[in-house]
Order: sequence, then C-alpha cells, then structure tokens
Amino acid sequence: MTINLSKLEKLALVLVMLLAALGAGLYLARSSTAEAPAAPSGNGFGGDFTLQSPAGPVSLHDFKGQVVLLLFGYSSCPDVCPTGLANVAAALDQLDEAQRAQVQPLFITVDPERDTVQRLAEYAPYFHPKIIGLTGTVEQLNRVALSFGAFFRKVELPDSALGYAVDHTARIYLLDGQGTLRALLEHNTPPPVLAIAMGELIRETTGAANAGQ
Repeated sequence: MTINLSKLEKLALVLVMLLAALGAGLYLARSSTAEAPAAPSGNGFGGDFTLQSPAGPVSLHDFKGQVVLLLFGYSSCPDVCPTGLANVAAALDQLDEAQRAQVQPLFITVDPERDTVQRLAEYAPYFHPKIIGLTGTVEQLNRVALSFGAFFRKVELPDSALGYAVDHTARIYLLDGQGTLRALLEHNTPPPVLAIAMGELIRETTGAANAGQ
C-alpha cells in the first residue's frame, strides 16, 4: 500500500509526532472557547477505564497490544464529531487488513442522556464497523474525560428543537499497545496523515510485543 502525502501533510505529521514526544503540558483545543481543566502530564495522563458498549462492558485494557484511537463526542453533534469519525474511518480504510486488525477506535459519548447503547450501536458503526461506541453515567464519563485532560458540558438551547448541545473537546487521542497516550490530533486531520501516524505506532507496538516474547 502506498500513501502519497503532500509536503504540507508530511510537515503536519512531523508536528503531530513532535507533540506526542513532548509528553507534558499538552494543550487541548475544544469545540468552543470556554476554559477547560488543565491537562494532566507525564505518566498521569490517561489510564484504564471501563464503560458500556452495545455488547457489554469494555475496558481500555481489553485492547492491550493494540493501537487505540479515542474520540469524545455525541451522536447529535452537527459537524465536529461526524468529521472526526469520517476521517478515522477513511484512515482505517487506507490501512491493510493486518494493520486494521491492530487498531481499535473507541467513540466515547459525552451525551449519555440521549446516547443509549442502542443509539451508539447504530451511530458508531455507521462510520466504520470497527468503531465501538461507549457510554456510562455522567460521573463515569467525567472521570474518563478528565483523566485525558478532556472536557464537556451541557449547553441549553431553548430555541432549538434539540433542546441542548454538548460543548466538548475535539481531538483524536492515539494510544499505544500499553494504553499510553502517544499523540493528539485535530478532529479534521487528513486521513492520509492519520493513517501514517497509526501505521508508525502499529509497527512500534508490534515490534515491542515481539521483543518481549
């Protein structure tokens, strides 16, 4: 498989991986201008969690040895979430079959009131069959979000048929086979750049696993 990248996309990939290497003090832009909690740094960033999927409880450690993509969002999101999920889906399709088997995308809702497991069973796979939608209580979702330095809050929309929207962090979190955050990418990262980033981490994760045998 060959992915042709423009000079701009190659530069973007270099910047993404440089950001991952810095590790601490990562800044999380969101889909609004409100203040977000300070992002944890170093080894305190992220961590295991258990949430509900349409097939039952799912934990981050279930995917040990695989590259994991995390996205926070909700099914009623008008543009940011569909863009991020569509880009992830397109990037997955640029990987070969063996590479795709080493990647697990997780879509964590920030709207548990509307995003039931039944709703997520329809919404997440609509973009790609590999994407698993996860939900939980507001308290559980807040803990997971805060552990990754992410943020969400309900915003009432009295003049809208939706009733409310959810302001949330708009990033793609790329985790290695040990569940360690390795890169933060914009939700609108071009699929070829995302595919290359995943491919590099897959090779690194697979190499580390083979070295440990």
